[in-house]
Amino acid sequence: MSVENQNETVCPNPECEYYLRTEGKAIIKRGKYKTGHQRYYCKHCGKFFMDTKGTSVYRKHLSAYEIRLIYRLFIEKNGIRSIERITGHHRDTISHLIKGTVKTQKTEEYLVNQIGLTASECEKLWGLLEKKRENSLK
Repeated sequence: MSVENQNETVCPNPECEYYLRTEGKAIIKRGKYKTGHQRYYCKHCGKFFMDTKGTSVYRKHLSAYEIRLIYRLFIEKNGIRSIERITGHHRDTISHLIKGTVKTQKTEEYLVNQIGLTASECEKLWGLLEKKRENSLK
């Protein structure tokens, strides 16, 4: 495990004595999920968690490649049904991913560092999502 990864990964379990603390933690990698996301284990509380915990893509059963493709197609202003035809995923899966995307620092860092979107693509994504939410309120 790289030093940089050890510093970023903290236990997300509120019942753990080392909840969100970087000092004294004992987090180790324990394989990967079938979607390719890293799986971690906290030695203090005995809980497993994944690297997407706290992001908008948490519990989405899509690989990083599929998530990147869906977001890039959405940024290019493709419709949900168009993205469905291109990716082969159901429109409900795509719309849940897009509607559930909320701008947080952790989500943005994950999209840039792990998914592979650029910072400018993230800004376009946030702008499109904001516009879509405003239109749905009217």
